Amino acid sequence: MNQLKSILFIVFLLSGYLVNSQKFNPPFFVFEDGLWNARSDSPEYWSDLVKKVGFDGVELIGLDRVNGLLPELKRNNLKLFTLYIKIEIDKEEPYDPRLMEYIKKLKDTGLHLWVHVHSERYSCSDTSGDEDCVRIISELADYASDYGVKIAFYPHTNFWLEKVSDAVRLTEKIKMPNVGAVFNLCHFLKTDEPHNLKQTLKTAMPYLFLVSVNGADGGPDTNDMGWEQLIQPLGSGSYDVLKVLKILKEQGYNKPVGLQCYNIKGEPEIFLEQSMNTWKKYIKEVNQ
Repeated sequence: MNQLKSILFIVFLLSGYLVNSQKFNPPFFVFEDGLWNARSDSPEYWSDLVKKVGFDGVELIGLDRVNGLLPELKRNNLKLFTLYIKIEIDKEEPYDPRLMEYIKKLKDTGLHLWVHVHSERYSCSDTSGDEDCVRIISELADYASDYGVKIAFYPHTNFWLEKVSDAVRLTEKIKMPNVGAVFNLCHFLKTDEPHNLKQTLKTAMPYLFLVSVNGADGGPDTNDMGWEQLIQPLGSGSYDVLKVLKILKEQGYNKPVGLQCYNIKGEPEIFLEQSMNTWKKYIKEVNQ
């Protein structure tokens, strides 16, 4: 079994290096936080708004909204791309015990669990926690593989798994084809070295399952900026988001991209339209 896993993982790595000659046109979904301040919080309204704006689907945080939203997404031919799942590597019960049930429910839908990983024992990026994390995620991934569900490490500021390099390191240690990494632009700008964008993406590319983007301010001091500067609608802020998409295209990436919207002020009905119009403009420019 271990030998088979290693072979599958090698195939997974090699496939990541193949350059996609097709146009850059990845599926584009919106984070749940982009819908929080909508004019209604009903599943029907959320689904209709996502469809109207032109997204391919959504992310949800945790499991509580899944049952209500799934039929509405199906009605509009939309997809649940990701579930944002908390993993606590110090705990006897490291994640929501309902998760196994939902993995079964969402069999073969193309779902990703993008996991944010926490520890009270280890500081951010401390490799001393790797053994615990590898054990927990390997067991979860082994179960999820039977249902076609993938697991992607989501780097998050001030969490144990904080940087893209942490996600890459753990993916390399686990060596399972349904385990990979996430590049999250706002957390990269907050915690990493923005001038190393291209190298960071190239290093992560063989493992990259998902990307998230948003408008942001740029400059040499993004590590010191607050979220009001680092998370804006697409088309706002001074950071060159188009540069990120161009690198993704050069590297052959065409997997899902999510729109991060945490704490953006104003009405989603307006800022989501702005972001979508900018996205379409970016896609056109990237493919010229």
